[in-house]
Amino acid sequence: MSTAQGPKEDTAHPVTHHEDIIPDHELQGWVGLAEDARHATAEEHRLSFSDAVKLYPKACMWTMVVSLVVILDGYDTALIGSLFGFPAFQKKFGHKTSKPGSYQLEAKWQTALGLASPLGNIVGIYINAFLTERWGHKKTCLGTLAFLTGVLFIPFFAKNVQVLFVGELLCGLAWGVFCTLSPAYASEVAPVVLRSYLETYVVLCWGIGQFVATGILDSLVHRTDEWAWRIPLAVQWVWPVIIVPVLTFAPESPWWLVRKGRIPEAEKSIKRLSSSQDPDHAKKSVALMIQTTKLEMAMTEGASFVDCFRGSNAWRTEIGCIVWTSQVLCGFAITSYATYFYEQAGLATTDAYKMSVGQSGLHFLCTLLSVFITGNYGRRPVLFGGYIGMGLSMLILGIMACVHQTSGLGYGESAMYLLWYVFYELTIGPLAFIIVGEISSTRLRSKSISLARNAYNVANVFSSTVAPYTLNPTEGNWKGKTAFLAAGFTIVITIWAYFRLPESQGRTYEELDILFSKNLKAWEFKDAQIDDDAAENIAKQE
Repeated sequence: MSTAQGPKEDTAHPVTHHEDIIPDHELQGWVGLAEDARHATAEEHRLSFSDAVKLYPKACMWTMVVSLVVILDGYDTALIGSLFGFPAFQKKFGHKTSKPGSYQLEAKWQTALGLASPLGNIVGIYINAFLTERWGHKKTCLGTLAFLTGVLFIPFFAKNVQVLFVGELLCGLAWGVFCTLSPAYASEVAPVVLRSYLETYVVLCWGIGQFVATGILDSLVHRTDEWAWRIPLAVQWVWPVIIVPVLTFAPESPWWLVRKGRIPEAEKSIKRLSSSQDPDHAKKSVALMIQTTKLEMAMTEGASFVDCFRGSNAWRTEIGCIVWTSQVLCGFAITSYATYFYEQAGLATTDAYKMSVGQSGLHFLCTLLSVFITGNYGRRPVLFGGYIGMGLSMLILGIMACVHQTSGLGYGESAMYLLWYVFYELTIGPLAFIIVGEISSTRLRSKSISLARNAYNVANVFSSTVAPYTLNPTEGNWKGKTAFLAAGFTIVITIWAYFRLPESQGRTYEELDILFSKNLKAWEFKDAQIDDDAAENIAKQE
């Protein structure tokens, strides 16, 4: 087992709150704490993939259940922009044009609706950091699903575009909670060897949401009544009905329970997550969590957002923010308007739409394939390979856009973008979730993930704002030359990764705490050796 949420107390000063600490009376009887923690660490390293699946089948199942909420975020991402092209949607929320019987949504409201959910997302992400610290993952997830069920009535019954905007903004709050809660929960209940697989499943759920939205929209595109846009919105009610009854029985993260000083409950949670026949298994696992918690409390004074930028935590926050932001920057502007890019490359509208559907299929397929890559070849080499492949793809695409354009070349540029997308989905697509989920300290995890995801959101808003001015024929008219921007960003990020991105695969959270405290170079993490008493020695020094 490996991961956690953290306390908020400043351990360098007298503790004045009763929460987020480990009371001394809860540790009575834990005389072999350090030895039990060493046994748990050794077991983490001994486990193979098949052994871990056999030992933690229920941890896998509950992670997959919690991750289902990410489908809602992926679904909405593909939904709202596609509705702009529906005649019934345009008639309801747009205005008449000079063409008889034609309606069009104003550009300013297209932009506003496109940004409503991301803006709500940003706020929801920070809300999640506070809710999970206080109430835990399970209660936060259930409460957010209840909130979403209510606010979905707003866009569904919207009478004008202003109400629709408010509805999308409020729904965005829920998406923000889901997209950060799921990877945090996965990293907290999964053993080390399964972290990459279960974090990749989170990405797969996001792709499933997009795929479902694409299929529903395709089946309704020819409808001319209001149900053409109401049905896709109503489908979102299906997911809470499926998820809530099952999620009600999910165990809380044992790491979070340890942070709250609820040690017996943490043991019970581990017993529910594993199938071990060893009567001391749960106690040893909790011992490792307590040991890691005590180490981090010695190394870090508090657990606020400010503490994410202090000491070695600043480096860990930097890694999370840049890795997640690189998802946007490595495909800058183009990925924000992929279908529009296909059209600007010379494809007919129908062919551009087919390319987008094919791209959704690639997302699903490549995410499945990425499980074998990210789980076996480390974080650092796979990410390097992905950055190099994406950078070369964008560079070639930009060069192709500089020569005389023909219809055949347009398909070539589109194919080159799809090649870029394959590199993306095999590497940085899932790896961003994996790295962000495991690189932060356990005490600061919810806050670190919030900061990283919102760095991504800010970059995404910037990319979406710039894209029309670079791709549009009436503005910059760069078309495929926009790829040079993405290639430039990718080169810079690749250089950063060499000097700043350490290898974290196969390390427990306690081991990562120790390695970061040693101020090693990024390339030294992989082969660094850790003494059995390292954690205790560091705690004494602090």
